[in-house]
Amino acid sequence: MAPGGRLIAPHEPYRSHADYLLPSRPLVLWHYTDMSDPRWVWGRRYLQLIQDSSRSSPQKLGWLNQRGWIAYARQGVLFVKRYDAMDGATYPDFDSNTETFTDPEMLEMETLGPLTRLAADGGAVEHVERWSLHRVDLGDFSEDAIERGLTSVGIR
Repeated sequence: MAPGGRLIAPHEPYRSHADYLLPSRPLVLWHYTDMSDPRWVWGRRYLQLIQDSSRSSPQKLGWLNQRGWIAYARQGVLFVKRYDAMDGATYPDFDSNTETFTDPEMLEMETLGPLTRLAADGGAVEHVERWSLHRVDLGDFSEDAIERGLTSVGIR
């Protein structure tokens, strides 16, 4: 994605400790990932990664995204990728179906399909992403502003 925007990724719905004791998703870190880097914005509902061309250190994170969408916001335009998370499937990179990477030049939003054994005699696999563009004002990128903007274009 072009410089100067930010990734927006949904967290799993918040659940109380009293009701849910099991983990909801794995997070996968690369050796060079610095979770104290200010480009990471950890909210209750959304993870954000800001692409900042003035920062030279790359950052990368992978996770199992059961919500099935990620987005990139830049200059009033929201690019959304939708994809299916398959229950019970095993994904690459410690079970990540979603990965993001940024460096001074760009930000990457990658989706991964499940690991699949193909037949030697012409097997095939398909991984489908559904892309859309929306003009939407996400304001100050607070969680409430993001929520209003996403809701206005039918993303939940």
